[in-house]
Amino acid sequence: MDAHESFDLKKLMSIEVSKERLDRIRDVVYFDRGDISDEVKDFLLKEQVRFVNIQYARFLAGVKFTKDDVDELMKDSIDIHAHGGSEPFDRICLEDEMLQEYTKAGCKAVVIKTWYTPSASRNALLQKQLNTWAKQQELNPVQIFGGITLNQSVGGLNPNAVLRCLKYPGMKYVWLPMVDSYHHRKLVYDDTSGSGLRILNEKGKVLPELQEILRIVADNDLIIASGHYPYAETSVVFEEAKRLGVNRMEAVHPAHIHSKTTIEQMKVYAKEGVSMMLSGLGTLCFPLHETGPVYAAQMISEVGADHFVFGSDFGQIHNPSHIVGMRWMIQMMLTYGVSKNDLTKIFKVNPAKHLGLHS
Repeated sequence: MDAHESFDLKKLMSIEVSKERLDRIRDVVYFDRGDISDEVKDFLLKEQVRFVNIQYARFLAGVKFTKDDVDELMKDSIDIHAHGGSEPFDRICLEDEMLQEYTKAGCKAVVIKTWYTPSASRNALLQKQLNTWAKQQELNPVQIFGGITLNQSVGGLNPNAVLRCLKYPGMKYVWLPMVDSYHHRKLVYDDTSGSGLRILNEKGKVLPELQEILRIVADNDLIIASGHYPYAETSVVFEEAKRLGVNRMEAVHPAHIHSKTTIEQMKVYAKEGVSMMLSGLGTLCFPLHETGPVYAAQMISEVGADHFVFGSDFGQIHNPSHIVGMRWMIQMMLTYGVSKNDLTKIFKVNPAKHLGLHS
């Protein structure tokens, strides 16, 4: 038996490439780009070799799961961050088709997120249509939840917009600004004008209008979820939210570049009672954040499964459907050593508690 076939999975995941090994292979591995320094080439080469080892050896490292295991984890699972087609740009499918797929898979609940209009505003119609269809199919319909994203189209940090959403059934989320955040514009669009929505004032304090929104969230037991801002700012908002009585807080896709949170910072969030979204999109699809599924498994291992809730973040026209992506995510996490018990927490127990659902 080759030595790499007997790797313990934890040992496999911690593979490092020594300088001596790097010296032996530097002249036989090439990069198409010619505009990178020797130091960058060495870093990329070390990472490539490490992940080649992991990719090949993981098939021989004793990781075993079956379709039934995946089916079991899908049953009663919850997706707390799904995008449907009700947007002013192309999505892979409309919400009615998406919700039928969740229902067929036996999922318990889904939170629909939209960019520019309150997703909660269409919950009643979607649930009515889904319930009729599910009854005809003799299936249990997935429960539908939504919220409002505080982008410019709803007035930004607009307390009145949040108040108007309170009577919508399934209204659970208030997401801070994302594509209209000044930080997103600066980082993603290279907008140096300084335009975009801010959440803190020049003294680093939470803006009064956001404080008012946090009080509404607290009074109505909603979830305040982060937007596209750095940890240094989002953590201040969560601290203020906690002071004002908010019980449900969520750091959305914490490995993404526009909302990057280190593992050490995630540990701080965990101590403060902030749930963190484990993103299917960020783990599996281009552009990979950090190191894809390896980093996701590391997050779970180091921070603890109790602090994560699964959100597919799927719906993009070029990516897999939500259900295909969820199954893929489960398979990859099992492959990289995350236990079924931990995945049960992340896909079922934690998000149910997060949404205030009974087990």
